[in-house]
Amino acid sequence: MRYRMWFILLGVFVCQSCTHDFSLKEMGVESKVVLFCMPFTGSDTTLIQVARSRVIHRQETSTDGKPTLVFKLNGEEKAIKYTETATELLPAQSYYVLGRLKEDDRIEMEVSYPDLPLAKAQTVIPKAFPLERLEVVLTDGNYGRGIQFRVSFTDTAGTEDYYGMRVIKKKKTVYSIPEMRDTIQYMPVDLDLEKEPLLSEKIGFDDVFDISKEYYRYLYCWDDSKIDGKSYMLKVSTYYDPGYEDEEQKETIAYKIYLYKLSKEMYTYLQALNRIQNNDLGKYGLAPIRSHYTNVENGIGLLGGCNVYESDWINSPKEKE
Repeated sequence: MRYRMWFILLGVFVCQSCTHDFSLKEMGVESKVVLFCMPFTGSDTTLIQVARSRVIHRQETSTDGKPTLVFKLNGEEKAIKYTETATELLPAQSYYVLGRLKEDDRIEMEVSYPDLPLAKAQTVIPKAFPLERLEVVLTDGNYGRGIQFRVSFTDTAGTEDYYGMRVIKKKKTVYSIPEMRDTIQYMPVDLDLEKEPLLSEKIGFDDVFDISKEYYRYLYCWDDSKIDGKSYMLKVSTYYDPGYEDEEQKETIAYKIYLYKLSKEMYTYLQALNRIQNNDLGKYGLAPIRSHYTNVENGIGLLGGCNVYESDWINSPKEKE
């Protein structure tokens, strides 16, 4: 199941690999190094994606120069491998480093092309999510029965901490008819945040016009500014899906919960994506266009670490007979 966690995490970020902080004043800049790397615990492979940006307003001379990469773990340089073709874990034309990561590991990267300035970035793997209890229970929702995910944890006092949560739903259908093949579907869960103050706070125009806050790719993140050093139970919900069963098929529902402790760099990047996702007024010229965040010096992209907790599959709770 580790390979699935890899793609779940990768899918959240990788499609942003061609965007960066920009303004109209930057229209005269040259190409830059593009670096995306999200080292995290729970895998023995760290994916690195490197490219060079293009200046779209003028024709550029193409170059066949290959990038030079340096990956340091706690000050020690690590071997970087490359795959030309896609594998079960890696996309085509990507770099990677082997070896498991742990909390407090420090990662430093340097990337250069022959004709571009040296790009640098660094991050630290955060400590583990301070989980104390995880529950999936039936509740009465706004439109009938619902499922509530309850995450109990205690924040560390006196530090800036950043968290994230994502829920994946598995729908498995087993057929009694020989001609039909059993199926398994995986899908992210769109959570109801209305009663969770850490995730649903609205300010400014959003509050005035009651505009719901959305989270990019259903990865819900928050900081500890309201709960510094406190114990807290986060409560988020979704509609109740009991599954289905008849003489020909049996459909079962299960959930997997991912809890993230995010580095400041990764949290800031996610928040930038969320601001863009929710900037409806900006799409109509009524507010400033939000920009993306990068922590890559002399470049574009993100080097951001996270510590991942992955639950077992939890069966959807059943009504008591």
